[in-house]
Amino acid sequence: MPDTLTRRPRARVDDGLRRPMALLEAIEVEELVVIPGLDALLDAPHEFALTFDASISLSGMLRKHSQRIGILSQMLVEDLHERRCGPAILQRVPAALPVRAVRFIAGQARWSSDPRGLDLVRIAFAFVAVHALTDPTNCGTASRALHLRPRPLHDDRALLRRVLADARSALDPGMRDLLSIYISKASAFFADPDALRWSRLFGADAHDAGMTSSLLAYNPDALREACRAIGLDSATLRIAARH
Repeated sequence: MPDTLTRRPRARVDDGLRRPMALLEAIEVEELVVIPGLDALLDAPHEFALTFDASISLSGMLRKHSQRIGILSQMLVEDLHERRCGPAILQRVPAALPVRAVRFIAGQARWSSDPRGLDLVRIAFAFVAVHALTDPTNCGTASRALHLRPRPLHDDRALLRRVLADARSALDPGMRDLLSIYISKASAFFADPDALRWSRLFGADAHDAGMTSSLLAYNPDALREACRAIGLDSATLRIAARH
């Protein structure tokens, strides 16, 4: 998805596109935030003190999220078809805010000499993402109008908490601080609906549209508790409040 928009005015689109917008947001966060973070852990098992069992569990989590992307994508295509819309209607919408953020950070020159630091950035964003993502692929909770909140991904939160608690012992103090810093940064990008993204379809009501339609349900309390369980230094943590 493009990160910028042509500045040509657009007519406001009917509120029926709230659901496809929400599905697209979830797909992007799954594909471009969660999966790269899991890959970063699995690609460096020694650096992050992964046990065999932890690697197996993370591989299973990776497969589950890959499958979820496929289901979400099919839901999106079917929803657009029902509305007699083509996917082109969403092509000029910017990528989700957390996706734009991690792309910008990952593009900084500093990481060319610090690839392990970049891995920590991706892991931090994935860790925060699972404290915001819900699971609309469960048809029992995925309302067509998005009035029902799908359950959060509790198992993923617990697994990453265990993995990062073990990984912390293998990291030097500087890397631990880096993890805390980028968890804090990532939390800011999940804390508020993305006005730029939603306003392209919902105009002045962008904030309300995002709050009522987003499949992201950021939970700062659960994130703070997870950071404490990992053993991260509270002095370097600045977890954003929900806006």
